[in-house]
Amino acid sequence: MKKLVLILVVSGLFQSGFSQGDHHQTSELQLPVVSNLTYLSKAYLTEAPNVVKELRLKVANFDVAKAKGFQKSESKPFVAVHKASNGDITVSYDKNGEIIAAWERFGNTSLPKKVRTLVIKKYTNWKIVGNKYRSSYYDGKVETSTYLVKLANGNKTKRVRINALNI
Repeated sequence: MKKLVLILVVSGLFQSGFSQGDHHQTSELQLPVVSNLTYLSKAYLTEAPNVVKELRLKVANFDVAKAKGFQKSESKPFVAVHKASNGDITVSYDKNGEIIAAWERFGNTSLPKKVRTLVIKKYTNWKIVGNKYRSSYYDGKVETSTYLVKLANGNKTKRVRINALNI
């Protein structure tokens, strides 16, 4: 029994000694360069589902110069539609690739916790059966961020509009 304990202690010392050495190569963490920080910082302040936030990252990192049909010499904005499985973001870019405006439309997303809590508290006997999320961004600020929540209670249904900017 003493031999077993001694073997375990010794092997434990060897194991911890090797684990503290620098035997692995480390690499620097490479973070993506975000070109539209103003849009991303303003849009991320609003309560939104994860699918929306993920698509916002793609929108902010979109290289408009590589887009088919983009001509930098044109003075009118370049419009691109970025799609997800349950919605899209239509974005207007200027000739330098900066976001001028964005319109977000999504259906049946997972509601953020604050929105769910608000609906459950206010409509205790009602069940959430569907939702839509709409948001608009223009000239450096989020103009609207709204949830349209469909509720059911037996045979009755109702739709509730929630302004996410006031939560």
